[in-house]
Amino acid sequence: MGEGVSPERLVRLGVRNLLVHRLRSGLSILGVLFGVAAVVAMSSVGEGARREALAEVGALGIDTVTLRLPARGAGLPGGQGLRLRDADSVLGVVPGLSSVAPVREAVLSTNAPGGRTTDVTVLGTTPGYGRAAHLSLALGRFLTDVDVRDQKRVAVLGAGLAAALFPLGNPCRERVRLGEDWFDVVGVLESRVTTKGRGGPIRARDINRVVLVPLLSLDHGANPRADGIDEIVLGVQDPDAVTSTAELAKRVVARASTEKDLDVVVPREILRQRERTQKIFDVVTGAVAAIGLVVGGIGIMNIMLASVAERTREVGVRRALGAARRDIALQFLVESSLLTAGGGVLGVLLGILGSFAIEAMAGWPTALSLEILFVSLAMALGVGVGFGFYPAWKAAHLEPMEALRLE
Repeated sequence: MGEGVSPERLVRLGVRNLLVHRLRSGLSILGVLFGVAAVVAMSSVGEGARREALAEVGALGIDTVTLRLPARGAGLPGGQGLRLRDADSVLGVVPGLSSVAPVREAVLSTNAPGGRTTDVTVLGTTPGYGRAAHLSLALGRFLTDVDVRDQKRVAVLGAGLAAALFPLGNPCRERVRLGEDWFDVVGVLESRVTTKGRGGPIRARDINRVVLVPLLSLDHGANPRADGIDEIVLGVQDPDAVTSTAELAKRVVARASTEKDLDVVVPREILRQRERTQKIFDVVTGAVAAIGLVVGGIGIMNIMLASVAERTREVGVRRALGAARRDIALQFLVESSLLTAGGGVLGVLLGILGSFAIEAMAGWPTALSLEILFVSLAMALGVGVGFGFYPAWKAAHLEPMEALRLE
C-alpha cells in the first residue's frame, strides 16, 4: 500500500515527532539559533557602518579634497598655518579643479530665542565653497564675489540653525548677531542628512548647524593673521583624478607656505579604505556564523541519527506496509528542516533585538537589511537539508525485515 504522503501531512508528522521530545529538539536548535543571530546582529552593524560612511562621504563630496591644519596647529600665531596665498597657489598650479575655496572657522556667540545666548560655528569662505561642497539653497541666495570683495556683513544659515534661531518667520528678512557684529541673512541652505559624528578620519562638520559669511568679514579673534585660513576645499573635475590632485595640491602648499604638516582629506579614498575594512569584517562575521551553523548542524545530525535508531521499528512497519523510501527520507528531512527553520526564525528575532541593543548600549549605528534576513533563513534551511540528508538516507535504506526484528 503506497502512502503517497502529502506535504501537509509530512509537516504535521514532523511537528508531532519533534514535540514528543521537546527538550531535545529545543537544545538541538541552539547552535543554529545563535549562528543566525550572529549573522543578523553583526551584519546590521556592518550595514550601519557602511551607510554612515556613505553619508559622511556624501556630506563632503566624492570629488572633493580638503587640505586642513591638524587639530594641534589650528590658529597658531607666529607665521604658522595656512594663508590665502596658499589657496591662490593651488588655483594657479593644480590643473583639473572646478573650484577652490579657502575657509576660516570661528566659534562666535549669537542671540537665541528666549533671550538666551548660544555659540555657533561660523565659516568665512568664498562662493567656491558652495560648488566644492555641493551645497543647495532652500531660500535666498549664496555668497557672491561682491560680498567677499566688499567684506559685506551677510550670512547664509544652515537649515537646522535657521529653524532654531527663526522658528516663526522667513530668516532671509532677519539679522543675526555673530560676536560683536550684525549680519543680514541672505540665504538658507537645504537640510542635509548628517551622521552622529563619533569622530574618525573624515571629520565631516554638520553643515545644518553652521553660518557661512564672506571670508574677509569674519573677525579671526585672538589670531592676528588677517590672511590666515584653516583649510582649503578643492572641487575636482574628474573624480578618478582625486587622489593625484590631492597629492599635487599638498606638494604645492608645502612649497608655498611654512606649514609642512597638513591633513589631506580625500573622501573617495577613505570610502575605499572603509570598504576594504568592511570586507574583512564581513569575512570574520561569516566565519563566526559558519562555525555556529556547522556546530548546530552537527548537533541536528546527531539528534536525527538518534531518532532514526529509536524509530527503527516504526520505519520497518511503514516500509512493510508499502511506504516508499522517498517518503521515509522526506519525513526525516522535513523534521531536520523544521528544527533549523525554527532555529532560523528565533535567530533572526534574537539578531534584531541584538542589533537594537548594540546601538543603544555601544552607540554604534546599525541598519537591518531584508536581504540579510532572507539569506540567514536560507542558510538555516540549507543546514537542515545538508545535515539531515545522511540520517534521512540511512532511514530510507533500512530493510523492512531487519528493522522489524529489532526490539
